[in-house]
Amino acid sequence: MTIALTKGGNTPLPTSFCRVALVASAPLDVCAVLLTQEGKVRGDEDLVFYNHPSQDGVSLSGQEVHIDLAGVPAGVNRIAIVASLDPRLTSAHFDTSSTPEALVQCQGVQVSFTPPPFAHGESAAIMVEIYRRTGAWKVRAVGQGWDTGLAGLATDFGVVVDDDGIDPQTSLGEVSPQTGTAPRSAISLDKVQRAAPGLVNLYKAAHVSLVKHDVLGQRSAVYLVLDHSGSMAEFYDNGTMQLLAKQALGLSANLDDDGMVPLVFFSHDVDLVTDISLDNYQGRINALHRSLDWGGTNYAPAMQAVISHYEASRSTDPAFVIFQTDGEPWDRKETSELLRRSSSMPIFWQFVGFGLSRDLRFLQRLDTLTGRTVDNAGYFGAGRHPGKRSKADLYDLLMKEFPAWLTAARAAGVLR
Repeated sequence: MTIALTKGGNTPLPTSFCRVALVASAPLDVCAVLLTQEGKVRGDEDLVFYNHPSQDGVSLSGQEVHIDLAGVPAGVNRIAIVASLDPRLTSAHFDTSSTPEALVQCQGVQVSFTPPPFAHGESAAIMVEIYRRTGAWKVRAVGQGWDTGLAGLATDFGVVVDDDGIDPQTSLGEVSPQTGTAPRSAISLDKVQRAAPGLVNLYKAAHVSLVKHDVLGQRSAVYLVLDHSGSMAEFYDNGTMQLLAKQALGLSANLDDDGMVPLVFFSHDVDLVTDISLDNYQGRINALHRSLDWGGTNYAPAMQAVISHYEASRSTDPAFVIFQTDGEPWDRKETSELLRRSSSMPIFWQFVGFGLSRDLRFLQRLDTLTGRTVDNAGYFGAGRHPGKRSKADLYDLLMKEFPAWLTAARAAGVLR
């Protein structure tokens, strides 16, 4: 008996030898990508294709991928199976009659998956992925297509291709398949490499997290609000604040196509409203903050500055606000009321606390504040040494509550 999966469906597989055959009316190029738990390749060798047909229990034979699941290393969490048309046939694309079918055979289990017909010029697609879940293996029907062929798919994954196919000597970067149409970052990797090469790794790490949280393709204006109260001096002096600004830019390049993050410095009042961009980010935080006086801590003026800037922009996309602070404000009542009022606006507030958690209890209360149209805030404590937190961990924490807000905001009519 054959189990027929629909898009997004999954079923268990025995830990045995498996064959994944891709079938179509047109000639196919087939490859497989071995991925870690974080959705990353471990190195160039994790791409299995015609010039490198075998790696760690995964091998390629024509249009079949053979997988010895018992022999796949523990560090490999997913294996993505990809079909593409000959890249030299630039006008070729899948259609109703040539959309591929995936056939999976593992011991006595047989699984088939035919995605909904590709009808938007797709010429490459992730068909299925074999993945671990709580120590066992499963297969998921993906069916994600690209209308830019293998080159476009590879570019999204950080793989460089040439006219003859994939260059096996290049770095593969992060590979993170997801279901649905082919979502893309707002700014291409190529543009980031040209304009801000120092941000490439942050851009890639943010891309992986957005895929993991099913947010890639969402457009959003990223704002950065920085505490400039007297207790923050150490974080400016040791480069933590400049690093946070770079991390915000790496996220913004995936979510917004203008290459710029509006920037608000605050203490007891708003100290400065400006921006940081792909073109000017190097050393910018230090250069700006040195002209500012240290002060106390009030959140509401900075929040209102963001709201006013967002309203003036007339953006139809939501705002994602990274609001950093190391202490509780004097204006708790005003802050709470402003957060409630702004809950009917397409603005999500992601509070990030530096320092000891006992100094940040008010932020935890904001995260669960009652009386809001939707829950429009998240909070996490970055600790006393936030600059030492990994890129992947930071972006996962930033994205922890944003996807749920997007869903709730749409349901409530806050976001369209």
